Amino acid sequence: MSGKDLLRTLAVTGLLLVTACSAADRPSEDTGGRLRTGLTDAERGLLSEAEQRLITSCMRDKGFQYRLDPGGPRSEAPERRFGLDDVAWARRHGYGLAEAARIGDGEGDQDGNRDGKAAAENSPQARYVASLPPQRKAEFDRALNGTDRAAIVVPAPGRGQIFTSADGCQADARRRLYGDLRKWTEAKAAVVNLAYFTFDEVVAEPRYTEALADWRACMKARGLAYPSSSQAIGAVAKENRSRTAEEAFKREVTVAVADAECNRTAGLARTGTRLQREHVRDAARHEFARQTRYYTQAVTTALGRARSIVGSG
Repeated sequence: MSGKDLLRTLAVTGLLLVTACSAADRPSEDTGGRLRTGLTDAERGLLSEAEQRLITSCMRDKGFQYRLDPGGPRSEAPERRFGLDDVAWARRHGYGLAEAARIGDGEGDQDGNRDGKAAAENSPQARYVASLPPQRKAEFDRALNGTDRAAIVVPAPGRGQIFTSADGCQADARRRLYGDLRKWTEAKAAVVNLAYFTFDEVVAEPRYTEALADWRACMKARGLAYPSSSQAIGAVAKENRSRTAEEAFKREVTVAVADAECNRTAGLARTGTRLQREHVRDAARHEFARQTRYYTQAVTTALGRARSIVGSG
């Protein structure tokens, strides 16, 4: 099974969580406890708050209002890079296809959460920017995002290149937290993409292909002969176009529950997650050792600076 096939399928259905919260985003250290390949949720929140405070101060000095509104509740959807193994979630949501479609239409999900983009567009900050005359809007954008959004270009393993500004309040805030902006951007681009970069190696491992074969056998015994979970999702999405909403959701739940139960029985997600930790750790120690060392050093320093910034109010 192609790792890129899984990632693309989930992206199309709005269920891709790799970027938002991937195995590479979780803390992972080498045997000496020296190398980091991610952040905890608490660390990520602390660094984000410190960055926003620095940006707010910088923008104020340039004569602009700036603040980010508190984000809405995070999705409870489980990570599914190696398929769905949360049976209880599958019983409530299926694959989440219907909810993703409702959010895409701006209707909100069953908990009343609106599409994040629409909410952002209606935030006080967005309304403030919209109220500025054209020239001030351009000045606001330059103050925040700099004069050239592609001033720094770095490689992102398996994904091409990352572009970012070298000036402006956002760049200044990150420089104050992480140090050399080019080195930080390159290090982060490498480290946060290690899970993506190593995915195809993981799914080619005999331990993973054996678990996948067990999953397929389990699904086939239930009359669901799909080569992979991603193809099951794609097939359900396609079939449901000709069904009523009620029929579509019932079918989706049936397949998703079987998928999750077979995943747990085969240990597919557990095996994939364990193998990916190994591959990410090896890549961090060898192929991307330089970037990972800088990432570790920069994050450690940034956390100390962030505590001071947030603690000082």
